[in-house]
Amino acid sequence: FLPFTPDYAFQFIMGAAASIPQPADLKDSERRGVFCGKGPTLEEVARLILDGHVRRIVVAAGAGISVSAGIPDFRTPGTGLYSNLAKYNLPTPESVFQLDYYKENPQPFCTLSKELWPGKHKPTRVHHFLHLLEKKGLLQRVFTQNIDGLERLAGVSPELLVEAHGSFSSAHCVECGHAHDPEEWRQRAENG
Repeated sequence: FLPFTPDYAFQFIMGAAASIPQPADLKDSERRGVFCGKGPTLEEVARLILDGHVRRIVVAAGAGISVSAGIPDFRTPGTGLYSNLAKYNLPTPESVFQLDYYKENPQPFCTLSKELWPGKHKPTRVHHFLHLLEKKGLLQRVFTQNIDGLERLAGVSPELLVEAHGSFSSAHCVECGHAHDPEEWRQRAENG
């Protein structure tokens, strides 16, 4: 349901686009373009699925699906994750997730990961809906920017997940690439 031109989508995927517009920044006509000028309402989407007009669903998800689980989004002023990183004294808020900065100073990421580690939050209705789509044989793939693992906790099969920014389901050495048990990494991060 992306209201972008194929050229924009290609540029975004290839890394040439700066960012995807937020839904609030889109004109009504852009949001409704997928439904020929109508909707889209939840009821319309549900009707398309129930009537069998939609049999293969691909989902692109971001922080918004985890906010109701208590996980902050990134950019909301005052409550977003980036607004609350001052305690780490980072060069930029994004530094906490940059590999070069991690190699220089892993402590901010390790401390933050304690707050985000799977198991501290429960999947939302959206996460459970994704699992339902899979059980019904409709879900083809979930592309997610989230690292919280709530899709997995809700039961979505790992084979259907593309976790664009990684997840806590695996851990690898940043120098040699050797795989480590994620639980062992969590315990090390917890202990400092």
